[in-house]
Amino acid sequence: MKWRSVWARNERIAVQALLENLRRLAWLTALLVPLSLLHVASSWNDHAVAAPATGSGLMRHFGLGVPGQVVAAAVSANAATELALASARWREAVVLVHLAMAANLVLVGLLIGWTRRQPRLRRGFQEVLEIWGLGSALLFTIVMASIDQWIGASITSFLIGCVLVGALFLLRPPRAAVMYGLAFAVYAWALGLTQGDSGHLAANRIDGLIACGLGFMVSLMIWRKHVLKETLVAELQSCRLQLQEQAAEMQSQAVRDPLTQVWNRAEMLRLMQRELMRAQRHGGETCLVLVELDGQRHVTERWGAATGERLLLAVSRLLIEGLRATDEVGRMAGESFAILLPQTTQEEARVLAERLQLSIQRLRLTMPDGVVSTGASLAVSSQPGRALVPVPQQCDRLFSAAEHALAPIRAQGRGGVAMAPPNAVQG
Repeated sequence: MKWRSVWARNERIAVQALLENLRRLAWLTALLVPLSLLHVASSWNDHAVAAPATGSGLMRHFGLGVPGQVVAAAVSANAATELALASARWREAVVLVHLAMAANLVLVGLLIGWTRRQPRLRRGFQEVLEIWGLGSALLFTIVMASIDQWIGASITSFLIGCVLVGALFLLRPPRAAVMYGLAFAVYAWALGLTQGDSGHLAANRIDGLIACGLGFMVSLMIWRKHVLKETLVAELQSCRLQLQEQAAEMQSQAVRDPLTQVWNRAEMLRLMQRELMRAQRHGGETCLVLVELDGQRHVTERWGAATGERLLLAVSRLLIEGLRATDEVGRMAGESFAILLPQTTQEEARVLAERLQLSIQRLRLTMPDGVVSTGASLAVSSQPGRALVPVPQQCDRLFSAAEHALAPIRAQGRGGVAMAPPNAVQG
């Protein structure tokens, strides 16, 4: 069902959102702790009798300030005294709340920094730390809104806190619903402790419910946008990987023989020219071994094309297993292979060719109605380094010498190893 796929997608993104929330909490801690301490210092030194009619301590964080309570000249002396006491109590409470919040934020920030140095830390502790940070932020706004009721009826701090928590953090909808629900329950209870006017209390509770709903809707929109973005990024990465795989496959198909997966003729010629260019600069002998299977056409005619392909595949694997890591093997035509041997003398190439020829003769493919075998004719040619002829001409001479040496034993059809004369490719 659709809701199940949405749930699974949200869970996949939850881990990344958790780490991002911790990172944002760390930055917010670094910002709010100095502001809280600055507000405490400002309130401590403020000796004027002033009380906010609207707003709260949280507004001071954003530079909004708290407007003064204008004392009318007609107020009696007792009322003025009560107002001054309420203002003093409010100011003391604001200082204590800000000090407690600053200490809490410092602790949260230290724990977040510690978790970053613990890569194996379990996700459960990180989630507890996230809930702690966000919960303490909402609790701070609840306490500020509650003590503001001593001197007024404003809940601006709670409204701003609900919206900012929803906007600044990535909250999964179920967790956001629980968090805002608990926040409203605590808010409604705390407000009843400080607001004595029943009319203001009911109005503020309704406004608090609206603030929680607004914060939840903001968090829902932020989460949905984040999920869509991460889903799009994941799809783009998947498409990029598929394109890279397809490009690699196409590149492989361009240089590989489709049946045996060894180099094709064009790539083999390129590798030969590259090796001859290296030998031209640094010296060293380069050898080429041409391999031609005997009786491959007979195998195909008698056992079928599929058996002939199996035989070619088995021979190519045998050649690869018998070579060094620096050697190269390619399929030049239907039953012809070429082996490039860098930094190899002609005598070393002859020993290798004889060993490969013997291995091919011993190769057997068991079929339901018999055993398939084949022979091979091999020819070895060599090219010394630092020749006096251009590299393309060296490559042509290397091939021509091997083909001329291969022609006699190919005509005999008995297999064997032929050696091209050393001076056949001298520049």
